Amino acid sequence: MDWIRENKPLAAILGVILAGSLALGYLLFDAWSSYTETKDGYLNLGSQVAGLKGSRLAPTEDNVKAKQALVDEYAALVNRLGGALLILQPPVQPIKDIEFQALLKTKIAEARKTAAASKMQLPPEFAFGFDEYTAGLPKSAAAAAELAVFLDAMDELVKLFMQCGVQSVDLLERSKLAVEQAQTTTSPPGSNATGMQVQQQSASAILEKRQISVILTLDQGPLQLLISRLANPSDMKFFTSLRQLRIENERQDGPLRSDVKLPAAPTPPDPSGGTTPAPAATDEIKAPPPAPVDSVPVIGKEFLKVRMEIDLIKFLDAAKGVAAQSPAAR
Repeated sequence: MDWIRENKPLAAILGVILAGSLALGYLLFDAWSSYTETKDGYLNLGSQVAGLKGSRLAPTEDNVKAKQALVDEYAALVNRLGGALLILQPPVQPIKDIEFQALLKTKIAEARKTAAASKMQLPPEFAFGFDEYTAGLPKSAAAAAELAVFLDAMDELVKLFMQCGVQSVDLLERSKLAVEQAQTTTSPPGSNATGMQVQQQSASAILEKRQISVILTLDQGPLQLLISRLANPSDMKFFTSLRQLRIENERQDGPLRSDVKLPAAPTPPDPSGGTTPAPAATDEIKAPPPAPVDSVPVIGKEFLKVRMEIDLIKFLDAAKGVAAQSPAAR
């Protein structure tokens, strides 16, 4: 300290030199770090460019031909699948309007008879959602043919409900077909199709979705079976897709205490003094009589209320050549 006091100018000069050296060292270190990062990035970019130039997907003539061959193979498989789907779905058979009405009434009578045998309840005005055609006729033969296929699908669906153990069908509605739009724009009085919108044909012209809305009362086991069989094409002749599923308990509130009733108590002995003869002695070992019931289940025995929105999918003729129309296949 004494030397600094005695040599203030020289100490100041040395301090400035030391501070400048530290600053220059920091700047040199920072510049070196930036240079290292830039160099590494440049080397990595060069490696990526070299890898892209030597990759198999380079835009060479051989690679273009190989890609085109793979695209053609994929398009052929897609078109083959579309043709198979058209073969698997039921074809549209020509039918007259009066024949469709007779077919509808016959299927309604058969469904009511089969439902009564399987103990499944149907709505009072049950007509598969075709209520307007019980008293009227389709406008054209083409409409009658499409409606007949739709009716067969609805009939298969109701039969599936019976096979799965559904307790009751509370509501069954369907969407309007494109061929019906020219007939009616509103539902006739007494129709079950309230709140249903006219179904528009798919813009892709590959498939058409026909919507079916149902409300069912059933147990958990039948519900699981029904969902499984709807997803299994071997159980349905028609392609179906479960679009929406809403499940709630049949009863939203718990039971009242007055609703819970225990089984009747056993009949007491005769008060008049009559005695029951004692059973004869025997060596046979018998189980003791069951204990009287002192409890009953209160919850867990109610059914489920299930609302389903099911899409009935119909593949159109354009599905057979859809891959050939794709820009990637050209």
